[in-house]
Amino acid sequence: MTPRGIVFDLDGTLTDSQRGLLASLRRMHEHVGWAVPDDDELLRWLGPPIGTVLAEAGRSPEEVERALAAFRATMADGGLLDSTLYPGIEALVARLDDAGVPLAVATHKLQRDAEAVVEHYGLRHRFRGVHGRIEGEASHSKAAAIARAVASIGLPAAELVMVGDRVHDIASARELGMPSIGVAYGYGGRAELESAGATRIVDSVDELASLLAA
Repeated sequence: MTPRGIVFDLDGTLTDSQRGLLASLRRMHEHVGWAVPDDDELLRWLGPPIGTVLAEAGRSPEEVERALAAFRATMADGGLLDSTLYPGIEALVARLDDAGVPLAVATHKLQRDAEAVVEHYGLRHRFRGVHGRIEGEASHSKAAAIARAVASIGLPAAELVMVGDRVHDIASARELGMPSIGVAYGYGGRAELESAGATRIVDSVDELASLLAA
């Protein structure tokens, strides 16, 4: 696969942010007095906006706002940057960028949080654009953020590839006519990515690097 440009998801694709996100979700539940789900359940929350997950679980608008305030406070208190780059990602991004392949990021994180994470790892200069969720965008679809990333690269969506770990990445890429690579080392797993219709699926960063260089 030799795409002319690449759009990467962030959490579960470039960064392993599970520790910080799960801790923030636990503290959110504790703050508002809800029972804390086990980690397997909380892992299913990683991907779509937390407000969307809460609303679909039947929480009222007032409960959602209170929980989101607690979650954001915890993230601002260190949870946002409690993550690591997956081994090999920094080298892969550098190699692609140095080879002249245009790169961008599209994530469900809020725009300011997406920028902060990419800046934290010293990778901002590697990407044509970093595109997070704009206030008011709350759904499972990432099509709007991916479309902004595509525009920042400046090539047709069909000539690029979306790399992500959850159904939202794959389904939203298909919505835009983009091929996709599902990374099973992230939070969704191979079965979810196969069901979503990923064009290709890889199990490791090394396999991803080999595929993107092929």
